[in-house]
Amino acid sequence: MSSTAARPVTAGRAAVPAALALLCALAAAGALVLVGTAGLWQVAAARELPVDTAIAVSYSAAGVLVLLGRGGRRMGWLLLAVGVAGAGAALGAALGVVAHGPAPWATAAVFVQSWVWVPGFLPLMTLVPLLYPDGRLPGWRWWPVAAAAVVGMVLLAVGAATYPETFEGRVALAKPWTSQALSAAVFPVGGLLSAVACAGALAAVAVRWRRADALGRRQITVLLVVAAVLVADTVLQSRLPWPVGSLSQAVAVALVPLAIGVAVTRHRLYDLDLAVCRAIGGASLAVSLAGIYLSLFLVAAALLPGSPAVGAAAAAAVCGVLLHPLGVRLNRGVDRMFYGDRAEPARVLEAVAVTLRAGVDGLPERVCDVVVDSLRLGSAALLLGDGEAAHEVARRSGPAGARDTDEVSFPMHHRGEPVGALRVCQRPGESRLSERDAALLALVCDQVAPAVAALRLADRLQQSRAALVTAREEERRRLRRDLHDGVGAALAGVRLQVETAQDLTRDDVVERLLRTAASGVATAVDDLRTITDDLRPAALDDLGLAAAVRGLAERTAAPGLTVATDVHLDASLPAAVEVAGYRIVAEALANAVRHSGARQVTVRVAGTARGLDLEVADDGHGMPALRRAGALGLDSMRQRAEEIGGTLTITSGPGGTRVAAALPTEAR
Repeated sequence: MSSTAARPVTAGRAAVPAALALLCALAAAGALVLVGTAGLWQVAAARELPVDTAIAVSYSAAGVLVLLGRGGRRMGWLLLAVGVAGAGAALGAALGVVAHGPAPWATAAVFVQSWVWVPGFLPLMTLVPLLYPDGRLPGWRWWPVAAAAVVGMVLLAVGAATYPETFEGRVALAKPWTSQALSAAVFPVGGLLSAVACAGALAAVAVRWRRADALGRRQITVLLVVAAVLVADTVLQSRLPWPVGSLSQAVAVALVPLAIGVAVTRHRLYDLDLAVCRAIGGASLAVSLAGIYLSLFLVAAALLPGSPAVGAAAAAAVCGVLLHPLGVRLNRGVDRMFYGDRAEPARVLEAVAVTLRAGVDGLPERVCDVVVDSLRLGSAALLLGDGEAAHEVARRSGPAGARDTDEVSFPMHHRGEPVGALRVCQRPGESRLSERDAALLALVCDQVAPAVAALRLADRLQQSRAALVTAREEERRRLRRDLHDGVGAALAGVRLQVETAQDLTRDDVVERLLRTAASGVATAVDDLRTITDDLRPAALDDLGLAAAVRGLAERTAAPGLTVATDVHLDASLPAAVEVAGYRIVAEALANAVRHSGARQVTVRVAGTARGLDLEVADDGHGMPALRRAGALGLDSMRQRAEEIGGTLTITSGPGGTRVAAALPTEAR
């Protein structure tokens, strides 16, 4: 019921701007019809009608588009006001051109036309940059700049309205009231305030660019590009013949509100972006063809000065030939700027195929890169497994503005079994993924699913391997404890009793038998100690990992070699992690002593409930560039790390060697 009640309010709010935009379009069309029917295009005032009509239609339409959204209402009303001013200027000029006498309506139209261009032009250089793109000023300190823009615009409009002049030199269409003194007084003040506001607006754009995220900078870039096109067209106006100059300026002027509408509504009305992209492509095509036509026409006019018709025909023929291929390429370029390669699924699938051919190493990261880069998405993540067992193995973030809560999941199946999923965020500014995006991502998942199934199988094998290693080390720790505390203690007791009996007896035969028995028990104790030490380093059970690592460092230190330790263990660790960490540190220290020629070695160990991170770094001369496989115990260290699901990285250079390992407490 509440949603039903809200619809009339939205419709009522949209009715006023829509009606104003319709009136602007009708006024612009009426102006063109009046002048065209009368055949008075040779009049100077009529030659500017294409520009005024373009302002009337494009700015009012962009204003309505912005106002239909949830924010940026100031920007929407400002664009609509500029469109209304453009419509007033166009209709006033047309009525003045076709008027035959001092009719009141003609005089009123000419009077309006004389000053209404001010609110149709100055906001483009002052208020629009100040409020773009969200309809708010960059901060409260910018209110004086906005006030200067408004006051300057009012003063210039008053000065233009009271300036004593006639329309096209026709005294009958003179203004009803003028004041040379008033005009001379307000023009300088208004011009100064407008100049200050223009400089402040440029500073506001620079401030927004510095503060903006990736999406905000893209919005500003869109406006700067079309503004550059407008400036370039304005500079070339003196060299362009009529009507080429007027038409090109009309197209360039229309690009500005179109760009503003795209950038502002990209947060909300994303479903309209396809039509807007096509409009940008069409406008770009028109500007390009106009430039090509003009260039060819000028070249032909220079080569054949007496045959302008031939030059015009040749230029038109070339433009006709280029129309279709150029239009296709421009539309593709605009579409790719916003959506990546979504319009060309084969291109995306080819990129995925190239990724798959590169092998499974690093495949999840490469798949996420292809998805984000090819479709301009907010982010992409690849998961292995299904349901609660699924875990993320790679993630790639795109432009700023995407939220993790907006992620959409696309499952992957291989031979009917779920093997993973691809989670993506829509493009920054979108409310949801489009059907075209979803269909293409489903194809990508189907293509990647067999490789993900292989990764999942490898992941399962790694988990099983890590689980076996963990179980083995736990069992070894239990066996060593039982042997040491049980059998070892019993044998020690037996040996003590035998030796005591040997000391008490006076019979030589008995003494010899007891001596043999004591020797056998001692041998058994030594063998048991060897077995327990092979099962697990004794220092780990006797001292703990921290003290065992410090003991390694103390035994490694020697004259000319200092070994520093930094050990922090915040939680107890599984037996497999302790053994792997201890063995890696021992091997790395041995390599540093034997091969590096280092004077300083640093050992850092940090253990938490999630895992053990360790690092052994020396200041030696580094490892040789070419070394035989398996040398320096590198393979054994890497194997110890990988068999429990960890990683080992070795970096070496002239400044020394660094061995770093990350050992998780649970297999991943």
